Amino acid sequence: MAQQPASLFAPSALADGLGAPSLSVPLDAGPVASLSGQIEGDCSALLPSLEAHLRPGEPLVIDCEHLIRTDFAAAGTLLNWAAEQQAKGQQLQFDKLHRLVAILFNVLGINEHAWVVVRKK
Repeated sequence: MAQQPASLFAPSALADGLGAPSLSVPLDAGPVASLSGQIEGDCSALLPSLEAHLRPGEPLVIDCEHLIRTDFAAAGTLLNWAAEQQAKGQQLQFDKLHRLVAILFNVLGINEHAWVVVRKK
């Protein structure tokens, strides 16, 4: 497994009470993709739309404000994709996640490969 960049463990990272790293400020304004609605089963078909926003050397922020829920299988697909992107040196941030989705992401270990940031409201 590839090591997470040291900058992701910077002292400015704050625990949000869910065991997930969160940022006091979002990652630098890089490309923004989004996930919304309910994601179930094999969500591999969604990955090309996320990958279209990838830019070498720029973090990808994935806006999840309108993501209602995701099941275990879909979260597993996102875990594998996040690990693959990290291995390529790409930083990811799943931003504005519902607390329950963030908990699932953390239980599965997505937070080991990408930032998992909970909604403030």
